[in-house]
Amino acid sequence: MESAILGLRCPDCGEGALNTDMTVHPVCPRHGRFQEARYDLAKIAGGVDRDSLRPRRRGIWRYRALLPVRDDDHVVTMGEGDTPLVHARRLGAEIGLDHLYVKDESQNPTGSFKDRGASVTLSKCKEVGVKGLILASSGNAASSFSAYSARAGLPFVGFIRRETSAVHRLQTLIYGAEIYVVEGTMVEGTQLAQAVADKHGLFHCTQPYNLYRVEGKKTLAFEISESLGWRVPDRILVPTAGGTNALALYKGYEELNALGWVKGMPAIDVVQAEGCHPIVLAWKSGEPVKRWAKVETKSVGLGHPFPKAGDQVVEIMKKTGGIGWVVSDAHTFAAARLLARTEGLFVQPASAAPVACFLAMGEARARKGHGGQLIVGIASGSGKNQVDAPLAELGEPPLIEARLDAFEAARTRR
Repeated sequence: MESAILGLRCPDCGEGALNTDMTVHPVCPRHGRFQEARYDLAKIAGGVDRDSLRPRRRGIWRYRALLPVRDDDHVVTMGEGDTPLVHARRLGAEIGLDHLYVKDESQNPTGSFKDRGASVTLSKCKEVGVKGLILASSGNAASSFSAYSARAGLPFVGFIRRETSAVHRLQTLIYGAEIYVVEGTMVEGTQLAQAVADKHGLFHCTQPYNLYRVEGKKTLAFEISESLGWRVPDRILVPTAGGTNALALYKGYEELNALGWVKGMPAIDVVQAEGCHPIVLAWKSGEPVKRWAKVETKSVGLGHPFPKAGDQVVEIMKKTGGIGWVVSDAHTFAAARLLARTEGLFVQPASAAPVACFLAMGEARARKGHGGQLIVGIASGSGKNQVDAPLAELGEPPLIEARLDAFEAARTRR
């Protein structure tokens, strides 16, 4: 079935102000608000059998009725999506959770969940005639948009940071993107990206300027529910910096409920770093999200000091009964090692943050509070994308001579 998009809706105007989606500026002309894509859900419900989706083409584009691209010829894809939902039995036994699942986004083409949003963004940009894109990123998003822009044949300007990993730098450069290292935090980088976008007519592909990232990432909700036989998890734990995944999961489950394909909404939990948790702080305090004074975390990808969508994320947490978690770098790095040792999943430390929550609690408390729940943790990126800090934590393996006695001696010292 082709896309059932109706157009874009302004959050202030409501359904009566649907405008065409064929625009390079998806902003309400009356209120200046970033618009949202809306679909003819009745048409989809009458024309698509949810159980027929699995045999269709693989990846996120089998859900194309719920994606905003009208013409298949504009779809820019590298096989993103259809990542495994792993029932982490050995890990769950160690931390006190019988029904723990991990959505392993490391298996996307550039190694992170960002590929979902990049695929939909580049596809729609091609369709509406965008001439180039720009983005500030700590790493994963810059790598993803560099790759998909290359695939689409569109120029991409990326602003990365001093702490961006060598692997991410390599990815962005090898795809031929125009890359700059910008001093400062994600806030300064994003402000500069918007100024350059305004001056040079580039599409700023950061949330909330770019609604299409949410459209791509909402396929996480579709895949999770489909993998569970259209059952809704009790709780989804989301490692969070800018908050796009929380917005996307909520929108995805709203649409699934409206279609009658699932019943219920999972609690959407936000997990942030001890050294930068402005959204969790706002959720606890009941006040608007404030800029975090100084970012201090080695979990690259969790260090956004002032996410624009933060207040909206807090609202979603409250609507769904989600809670806020704060985890230390020590626990996230330990959780990444535990995921690798028990389940063979090699993820970035930030991606292991959902598991870190329960390490911090301890097995008895985790089992008492969450043991009976079906919990999904989003493992957002590959460990191959950030190697220096984790390797420093592990240390180098022993160097030995090629003799049996040398092996035995070294083994006794381990």
